Amino acid sequence: AMVRIKSSISAKAIKRMAVRVPEKMLSKISDDIESSGYNKKQRLFWFEDILTELFEKEDCYYLIAEEFIQAGTTKVINLSITLDTFKKIDKTVKIVEEKEGCKKDRSTVIRTAILQRLINSNIKIKTGS
Repeated sequence: AMVRIKSSISAKAIKRMAVRVPEKMLSKISDDIESSGYNKKQRLFWFEDILTELFEKEDCYYLIAEEFIQAGTTKVINLSITLDTFKKIDKTVKIVEEKEGCKKDRSTVIRTAILQRLINSNIKIKTGS
């Protein structure tokens, strides 16, 4: 399945983004990318994966609305996603504003996706499933 994703993405329009994330998250992100079977050049696929996972969650909008960056050191990470996913992020930001009554931005959506993936990966490690 992974190969199919790659071939379909490589032909698509790509958007570059810069997102601020807590510094503590950086090594965890790298670890998860690696354990997902992607190399450093394939980060795009990981971001596509985790955003797709977030969009499929029933409580997606609530999770985004609740997101906040904990005080502390943050770092800017550069990432690429497909234009389709970028548009979906924009749409999601609008829906969160309508449904949850709070203004969030694209970075919030991406951070929420990262956090959800890291939480789920942690659960998998702990339960061994």
